[in-house]
Amino acid sequence: MILLLFGAVLLISMAVAFTNWRHGWIAAVICGILQDPVRKLTPGTPAALTMSVVAVYAVILFAAIASLQRNRVDFSKRFPNLYSTVTLFLVMLVFAAFNGLATFGLEAWQVPALSLFIYMLPIPAILLGYAWLQREDQLVRFFVFFAIITSIAMAGTVLEYLRFESAALGVVAMPGGYVRHLPGIQIRVLSGIYRAPDIMGWHAATLTSVAIILAVRARVFARAWPWVLVAAWGFLNCMISGRRKAVYMVAVFGLAFIWRYARRLTTTQIALVLTVGLALGFVVNQISSREESQVYAQGAATTTEEVLKRLEGGVIDTLEQNSLLGSGLGSATQGIRHVSGRESDFGWQEGGLGKLAAELGLPGLIVAALLAWAMLRMMMRITAVGDIPGTSQVVRVGLFALVVANIGNFLTSAQAYSDPVLTLMTAFLVGCLFATAALDERLPAAETSAAPATLAPQRA
Repeated sequence: MILLLFGAVLLISMAVAFTNWRHGWIAAVICGILQDPVRKLTPGTPAALTMSVVAVYAVILFAAIASLQRNRVDFSKRFPNLYSTVTLFLVMLVFAAFNGLATFGLEAWQVPALSLFIYMLPIPAILLGYAWLQREDQLVRFFVFFAIITSIAMAGTVLEYLRFESAALGVVAMPGGYVRHLPGIQIRVLSGIYRAPDIMGWHAATLTSVAIILAVRARVFARAWPWVLVAAWGFLNCMISGRRKAVYMVAVFGLAFIWRYARRLTTTQIALVLTVGLALGFVVNQISSREESQVYAQGAATTTEEVLKRLEGGVIDTLEQNSLLGSGLGSATQGIRHVSGRESDFGWQEGGLGKLAAELGLPGLIVAALLAWAMLRMMMRITAVGDIPGTSQVVRVGLFALVVANIGNFLTSAQAYSDPVLTLMTAFLVGCLFATAALDERLPAAETSAAPATLAPQRA
C-alpha cells in the first residue's frame, strides 16, 4: 500500500514538473524526502527507490529543455573559463569510464556506467539552478519551504533517539540499529526517516545553515527569532546523528559566511549572529550535561591531525594501490554492489580526494583542482559585490557558504554524495549562486534602469 501511495505521489510530481518545471523542482524535493521512509517500509528495502527522485528530475529537464539551452549559452558567455574547465572535466570522466570498463570487464559494464551517471547527474542540475532562479524572493521562498518540510522530517530523528519503534526509523536494512565505536565510548547513530545517518546529518546541517541565512536576512529580531529556533532544532539533529561531519559542516558554513560578510554586518545582525551562537551553544550544553546524551558531545570532538587526515582522504595510498591513472569509474562509488552483485566491488576510500584519486587518477585530480579554483575565483567575485536590484549580498554569501560547506563535507565523506538528493540539491544551489550574477538583468527593464551596479561577465 505504501509503495502504491508513493507511486501516486511520484506520478503527480512528474505531472507537475511537466506542466511547470519550476514547481516541479519543489515536487522533486518532496519526493526526495519521502523516498527513504518508503524504501524502509517496502519489503526487501529495494535500493532502486533511492533513485526515485531522478524520475522527477528527468521530467524537469525535459520540460525545461528550451530554457536550459538558452541559459547554457548565457552561462558559457558569462563564465567562459569555468565553462571550459567543466568541459575538460567531462573529457576526464569519459576516459575514466573506459578505464573502469577495462578494470571490471565488459560483462560488468553497468558498474562504470552507474558511476558515470552519478558523476554526470549534478551537471544539468547546476544549469537548472541557474535557469530556475529569476529573482531573490523566489529563492527565499524555497528556503522557507525547505526549512519547514525538513523541520517536520527531523522529528523522526528525535523519535528514534527516544526509542520509538517504527520500521520507518533507523538505518535502512539494519533493524537492530548501528552503533559507532570510538575509544572509550559507544554511540548509537541515528537516521530518523532518512536511510542513513550521513544523509540525515546533511539535511540537518543544511537546515541549520538555511535557518541562519534567513535569520540574518530578517535583520529584525521580531522576524528572526523563529529562524533562530529552527537553527537550534537543526543543530540538535546534527549532534544526535552521531556523525560529527554534520556538526563540522555547520561550522564550515559559519566560518565561510562570517569571512565574506563580516564587514557588512549591522549591529542588529551581529546581535542575531550572537543569538544563533548562543542557541547552538545551549544545544551542545544540554546534550553534554545529560548522562544519556553526553556521548554525542564527546563523539563530536576531533583533533587537527584527524581533520587533516580526513581531508587528505587517502590520496597517497590510493595512488600507490591504483597507479597514477586510477582504476576507473566505479572503483570507489557507493552502491555499485547493487549492480554487480558483489559486496567486494567497492573501494575503501571515504574522502572526496581519495575517491577522485581512485576513479580519475592523478590527471583527474589535477583537472578537479583547476575546476575548484575556477569556481572559487568566480564565487569570490560574486560575493564581493554589495546589494544591487534583485539580489542582496547576504543571500549570495549564504549560498557561497552553503557551497563551501558542501565541498568540505564532500572532502570528508564523498560516499554521501552518491545519494541523488544530496547531489542534486548541492548542484542546484551552485547554479543558484551563479544565477545571482544575472538577477539584476533578469528584472523588468523598469526596475533595472536605475541599477547602480552589476556583476560583469568573467573574461578569459
